[in-house]
Amino acid sequence: MVVRRVRQALRRRLANRRAGAHRFAAFGAGSTILPPATVLAPHRIEIGAGVVIFERASLSVVEEFRGRRHEPWLRIGDGTLVGRDAWFSCVGTLDVGRDVLIGHNVLIADSFHEYEDVGTPVFHQPMAPPRDTRVGDGAILGPGAAVLAGSTIGAGAYVAANAVVAGEIPAHAVAAGNPAEVIRRWDGDRWVDSDDARWAPLLASLTR
Repeated sequence: MVVRRVRQALRRRLANRRAGAHRFAAFGAGSTILPPATVLAPHRIEIGAGVVIFERASLSVVEEFRGRRHEPWLRIGDGTLVGRDAWFSCVGTLDVGRDVLIGHNVLIADSFHEYEDVGTPVFHQPMAPPRDTRVGDGAILGPGAAVLAGSTIGAGAYVAANAVVAGEIPAHAVAAGNPAEVIRRWDGDRWVDSDDARWAPLLASLTR
C-alpha cells in the first residue's frame, strides 16, 4: 500500500513537472495534467487542488491574436475532472467551479473567430470580444458537449452528451440538444420534466 502511494505521488510529480506546474498562476496540491497537453499562457491559468486533466487537453489561453491584445483568465476549481481531448478556448474569462465533471471532447469557449470579412479566411480574422463563460460547482458536461461564449451553467446542472449550450442553464437542471434546452428541472420540491415527446427516451434513460 505504501509503495503504491509513493509510486502514484511520483507519477503525479513527473506529470506536473512536464506540464510546468510552477509556471501557473496557481496549481493546487494533488492536481495533475496528464501529457500530452497543450497549455498556452500558464501564468494566466489557476488550477485548484485535486484537479485531474486527462490526455490531449488544450488549455488555449491567448493573450494576442491577429494584432488584438487580450486579458484572459482561466480558472478550474478544486476536485474537477477533465476528460481527454477537452478544449478550453479563452481570451477573456472562463470560470469552471469545484467538483465539475467534464467529459471527453468537450469545448468551453468565451469567444469565437470573427467571420464578417468574406475576403479573409476565418482563421485569419481576430477573435470576437469575449463574453464571460461560467460552469457552476458540481455540474456535469457530457462527452462532446460545447459551451459557447457568454454561457452560464448553474451549480449541479447536467448537460447531456453532444449538447450545445448558448445561453443559461439553471442550477439543478438537465439540458440536451442543439441548441441546448432544459428538459428536466428542480422546482425546489420536485423534478419537473418537459412535456415535449422528443425528450421522453432521454429522460427515461436518466430515471432510476
